[in-house]
Amino acid sequence: MSNLPVVRVVLVGSLMSQDVRKGCIPREDEIIKFQFSKEIQEKILEEYNISRIFCASDVFLDPDYFILEKNIVCEPKLKNRNYGILAGRNLKSLTAAEQGQFVNPEYSPVGGESMYAFHVRLKIWLDSLFDKAKNQETFLIIASPVTVRALSACIMADDIKSSFLILNKIDVLPESWSVFSGRGGNWRILTLSAPF
Repeated sequence: MSNLPVVRVVLVGSLMSQDVRKGCIPREDEIIKFQFSKEIQEKILEEYNISRIFCASDVFLDPDYFILEKNIVCEPKLKNRNYGILAGRNLKSLTAAEQGQFVNPEYSPVGGESMYAFHVRLKIWLDSLFDKAKNQETFLIIASPVTVRALSACIMADDIKSSFLILNKIDVLPESWSVFSGRGGNWRILTLSAPF
């Protein structure tokens, strides 16, 4: 265990789209435009020695606001869940049966992915990142609050099924950051959903 690298993960939750703030389920092609505050970037740079930066492919970082000098990896595996035929619908328009299915982790809407598949995708990506990490590396991951919440649950859970129990107990605010430190899959929460 002591030979395994110690890594830190800084998760930054972007804004939510206007439609999502109005109660709509995110569309597959939806891109979130995010003006990442220069002050927050400076604070992150002061506190952490960022070695790599990943940005979900459904988040667009405004280059006029971005001051971090690292290359940003645009990562499709960090994009929000694909809600299939439910995408774009207002949550209030869902029938009681659809609402029940929507919160069932194993339900996969036509043309979309289940919450379970979404978590598996994120957990596999996170594990591969951890497997390639060098000691004392710090990764900055920028994604939608939905993805940051799911990543946080995957980090804190021992297995995918447990991540749903955790998911229902945490929330991640838009424009917030979370920090985890870990070695060999054993993670500690340093910060969770601290607003900018």
